[in-house]
Amino acid sequence: MALRPCKSCKHTVDTTAKICSSCGVKNPGMSTGQKVFRLMTVLLIIAVVVSMWSVASNEGPTEQFANQTTPTKVLPSAYAITKDDFREGRPRKVEVKIPKRLSEADLVEVAGAIRANTKFKADRTFIGFRVEGQSESSFWANVSFDPGVKTSLYGLSAEHYETLRALDLKAYPNRMGSWLRDGALGHVMVLYKQGDKYLIDSIFPSGGKNTARYVGKKQPDGGLRLDDPESDFNEHYVVDATGELQGWGENGVYMTLSPFKPVE
Repeated sequence: MALRPCKSCKHTVDTTAKICSSCGVKNPGMSTGQKVFRLMTVLLIIAVVVSMWSVASNEGPTEQFANQTTPTKVLPSAYAITKDDFREGRPRKVEVKIPKRLSEADLVEVAGAIRANTKFKADRTFIGFRVEGQSESSFWANVSFDPGVKTSLYGLSAEHYETLRALDLKAYPNRMGSWLRDGALGHVMVLYKQGDKYLIDSIFPSGGKNTARYVGKKQPDGGLRLDDPESDFNEHYVVDATGELQGWGENGVYMTLSPFKPVE
């Protein structure tokens, strides 16, 4: 039994006594400092219990989520890398073929995946995109990381391309051929005849239209040559026997377009 003086009357009491037998004060053997210490101990125990319960509650769902298989993000388009050139100290240059034109956001996403998925570590990366069916000599678009990302569109955007593909050419009952010319100012060219003159309408995605007149001459191979009477540089078109449209200039053929059929 531990004894100490009562905190009030100094009568000797047991430290565990609830009431002093001499003066009747409560907890006569406990000092104020001891009360505070006991209170702080109780509060600390409560805080530790609450904290442990909170951590346990949070860890359950987190661990469950971590154990789940994270779905792989599907890129907006498949792609094939046809060339990948990198030399230490020089920019990385990549050539890519995609099956269709992409929106700018999807183009940047695909370019970012190509840049990241490689053993090459190049701050400067230039990625040229071709759409299947395009000439191998030109790119549809380019995305550069230098190191910030920048897109450059050389051909028709996906939106403008679909607009032209949806053109209704039934207004041309005498249509002799149609071709899609790609590029920043891409358009559909429609050849038809009025009297002895051949006309080509160039129809743009905005709905605008230009008309040019040509003098036609049949070719021995069954093709058709179209001369611009106002041109002094021997520039002309040739529709060959297969239906392809060729653009000719002083230095030879500068353009070849395959027949274009809009969506019915």
